[in-house]
Amino acid sequence: MTSLVSRGTVAAGFRSRGRPRLPAAAAAATRWSCFRRPSAMGKPMCPELGEEGPQMVYVVVPVYNMEPYLERCVDSVLNQTLREIRVVLVDDGSRDGSGALCDRYAAACPGRVWTVHQPNGGLSAARNAGLARCFALSQDPARDYVLLLDADDFIRPDFLAYALSVCEKENCDGVQVDWVRGTGSRFPPETRDPGPVRILTGAGALLDPAVKTTFCTKLYRLELYRGESFPLRKMNEDEFLFYRLLWKCRRFGVSRAKMYYYFQRPGSIMDTVARGLKDNPRRRDWREAFGERISFFTALGEKRQVQRCYERICIELMLRYAEQMNLPRDRRAAEAADGTMVREYRAFYPKMIGLDTIRPLRKLLFTLFYLCPMGAVLAARIHPLRR
Repeated sequence: MTSLVSRGTVAAGFRSRGRPRLPAAAAAATRWSCFRRPSAMGKPMCPELGEEGPQMVYVVVPVYNMEPYLERCVDSVLNQTLREIRVVLVDDGSRDGSGALCDRYAAACPGRVWTVHQPNGGLSAARNAGLARCFALSQDPARDYVLLLDADDFIRPDFLAYALSVCEKENCDGVQVDWVRGTGSRFPPETRDPGPVRILTGAGALLDPAVKTTFCTKLYRLELYRGESFPLRKMNEDEFLFYRLLWKCRRFGVSRAKMYYYFQRPGSIMDTVARGLKDNPRRRDWREAFGERISFFTALGEKRQVQRCYERICIELMLRYAEQMNLPRDRRAAEAADGTMVREYRAFYPKMIGLDTIRPLRKLLFTLFYLCPMGAVLAARIHPLRR
């Protein structure tokens, strides 16, 4: 793969003996231009799809000081087997060379890559700006789909083609794929048969333990985001919005195919959460998110969804308690050290334990934590809980 970055600095231009030199992904984008022709209005069209224009998949990549990882991320999108892709890079006030790198991709791939520059506002502000640009570019948001991709992660070359085919074949408004977690730069070989894709209703997906909160592993119909936005300056921002989108889904696919590589770098948002920094002022934002979710479903009279919210709260309390107990005593958050987490858990436990979708082994862990928190923490190492 030809690099956009030479020896850690942005190159002066894609020049080689006076001619433009494109990275591998950008070169692939120019090859794909033969599948489009300009319309009378100057917009790209796909001849075989007629006047409606091509169905597009948009990929929004928020970028903040991601120069070491950005090229790997964007190239993984531009090298997709699916041709009809548009990439929106949102430079959220980066102080390194990320913004310039975004501009170079936009210049190398006109009509395929767009760059938005804005003052630093955080991940939610960058996602909102990227989604706004997608709506501005889309000819038909009800047909188009969108993926929110973190700039330090990357995806398999067939991710978007696979996810879109599931949505089209099964008439789904969204689909979730599985992910690989690590610190490498390539996908490990697939060691299991992912099996068939499960098709659920949106309400059923919210009750299914296999459906996770994160947006990065989900392809959604763009129209679902209309009227929605991520909350600004919140940690666990996905918790505030994911249930609203799933609730809109008529059908939702769940696949075990490992298509997304989650790269947990030191200093990332989730790395900070995992290390449980006690002085983080936003460490309790997730409680606000669940409060809004409970109010949302209570107003709709959805008792099972409310119970599922309380189950998720109990899982979060157990996981965060375990994280805190693994820290030195002087670094533990006050709510773990003084027993507040345990008292909150015991108050929520009766509100969720009767939910019929809780698996027996997980129900046993819930009860054990109610009786003996440290015993449940030790047991969870054998049967780990997942958010």
